Amino acid sequence: MAKKSYFVYKDSLTGKIKRTLDDQIPQKAILEKIKNMHVENLIKGPASEAKRQMLTFVTTAFSLTAALFWNDAIKAMITNYIPKEGGWPYLMLAAAIVTVIAVTITWLISTTMEKR
Repeated sequence: MAKKSYFVYKDSLTGKIKRTLDDQIPQKAILEKIKNMHVENLIKGPASEAKRQMLTFVTTAFSLTAALFWNDAIKAMITNYIPKEGGWPYLMLAAAIVTVIAVTITWLISTTMEKR
């Protein structure tokens, strides 16, 4: 004789633990749980996700704007110190230095965030 397995769930309306045979459709229990949920609980998930996405978009937009300003500032500084003729080796050196600085700062920020 095969061992019977049960689908166990908590009824959101009464708070009681219920179980049903696993070979029965477990979707019935899920549908009953959704039917007993308050409307606020159904709306809260998508609304908070939308707020989180909007916050991400705004933060990304400000980060991009700051990056563009830094790009202009660094370009102005480099063109001020690099001679006009034969300057491509200096540009390569400046690009390498800026890359090392960017990678170092990114690494420091990521390790700081991982510790939190």
